Order: sequence, then structure tokens, then C-alpha cells
Amino acid sequence: MSAIRITQSVGLSGVNNPADVKAIQTALNKLLKLLPSINALVVDGRLGSRPENSKTVAAIKQFQSKVVGMVRPDGKIDPNGRTHKNINDKLIIKSHQLRFKLPLASSNVQELTESDFLSVAKALNCKVAAIKAVAEVESSGDAFLPNGKPKILYEAHIFSRFTNHQYDSSHPSVSSRSWNRSLYVGGALEYKRLEKAMELDATEALKSTSWGRFQIMGFNFRAAGFASVEAFVKTMFTSQRKQLDAFVNFVKSKGLEEYLRTLNWAAFAQGYNGSQYAQNNYDIKLKKAFDKYDKK
Repeated sequence: MSAIRITQSVGLSGVNNPADVKAIQTALNKLLKLLPSINALVVDGRLGSRPENSKTVAAIKQFQSKVVGMVRPDGKIDPNGRTHKNINDKLIIKSHQLRFKLPLASSNVQELTESDFLSVAKALNCKVAAIKAVAEVESSGDAFLPNGKPKILYEAHIFSRFTNHQYDSSHPSVSSRSWNRSLYVGGALEYKRLEKAMELDATEALKSTSWGRFQIMGFNFRAAGFASVEAFVKTMFTSQRKQLDAFVNFVKSKGLEEYLRTLNWAAFAQGYNGSQYAQNNYDIKLKKAFDKYDKK
């Protein structure tokens, strides 16, 4: 849905032309993820005999509070006014997100060369074995699946958080309030889960997925050097070298290169995998992989 046009004011003390009210109700339904306590509105063009008790007015006020930043939401939308412009801004962004389609496959699934590892180790001032250790532990050394798509892992608990838990009941396989290991299906089937979540909210689904050989989470797209998660994902489909470059950007952005240089695996794992890293023995796995490559 692109930008909407209203001819007269909608909401409290508004003119409330039915066509205008319908336009606002439809628009707010498209933006429900921004309104955590609002359920889908009935698109009937009416506010009822007591507009102050209307669900549509409640949604307008919450949008004004949560998105527009109004300290005292007035529940009224004027044509081309502040609230109207913010609604259209969000609709345009959402329309752009919905147009995003995953690439079919990579045209370059070649393995990283020793030269690639050497250049990155020089950039991060660490041993080659340290880079190889991360690559092995994060994705078992595989950047791409047999079908040419980058290896991924979709995280339902992150998608749930990013979408204000609104899909937990209706889509439990892709939106879960808490982490649930049983939801993982592995391999190419993870794309089925991702695509199902993308039908609900494409951008938040991409952010909720880890990508490629270094399994960088989509929500870290800026740290990896990209302006949008969509641009990050497209790059993950291109080549292992591009995935490696994103890894370098991410490590530098997070200030983790020192831990690779000093082989402080616990500190690196905490910064790279989060505070729960010990539950999966990431630091132990990294040290074991490093020792293997350092002896070669």
C-alpha cells in the first residue's frame, strides 16, 4: 500500500468523511506492528456515536504517541498534517520492503583462498587460524547450501521481539516469545520458515536470520557495512569473499579484533554470539578449531 490521501480531518472533532475514515483504518491496519496493543480495525468508515471510545481513535492516538512522538496525542488526523505525513512515510517504507524478493542463488560459490584469509588476517592483525576458526564454528565451514543459497538459520524468538509478539499465536512456527530449539529444521528448509515470516514482515524476517559462512545476524547489517538489511542479504548471495568482507566490517565495528589477536575466545564469543555464548560452548569450540588450524 502506497501513500494515502484524505480530503478532510479524521478522528476526534474531525469531519470524518466515511471514505477518509476507511482510508485511515486501512492504513493503520497495514502498520499494526507499530501499534503493539491495537488489534486489526474493522474497515467500515465509521467511528460510532462516541468517537472518543472508538478503536480507530485509540489506534490514531497510539500511532501519534509511539511513532509521531506526540506527548499529548489528540486523536485527530488533518490532511497533510504531521500525523498524516508520518503515516504515509511508514506506508512508503513498508511498500518498499514488501517488494523485496530473495535472490534465487549465488553465481559464485567458490571457496575462500589462502590469499583471502591472509589479507583479512592482516587487516585484523591476527593469525589466519583465528579467522578459519570462526568460519568453521559458525557454519561448519559451509557458506552456501547445495542449491546455491547462503546457509542461514532463522530465529523465531527474534522475529517475535521485532514484531511485538503479534504473530506468536497465529504463526507459532516462525514467531515464538522464547527461544525454542525444536523450531529449527536445518538446511534448505530454513528458507521455508524465512519465506513464511517474510509474508508477515519481510524486513524483520531478514533481520531475524543469520547469514552465510560467518552467520552474521541480519539486524547487524549496519555493523557489517550496509545501509539496509535488504542490501546486506543481497550481498550474502554473491560470494564467500563478500561474506568475508562483511565479517571484517562487523568485527571492526564491534571492537572484537583485539580478542582475535590475543586469542581471548571467551570475550570474542560474548561479543560475537551474545551473553549466552557459554551455553553452546562457543569459546571452547573456537579454541579447539584454532588449535587445529594453527598446527597446520
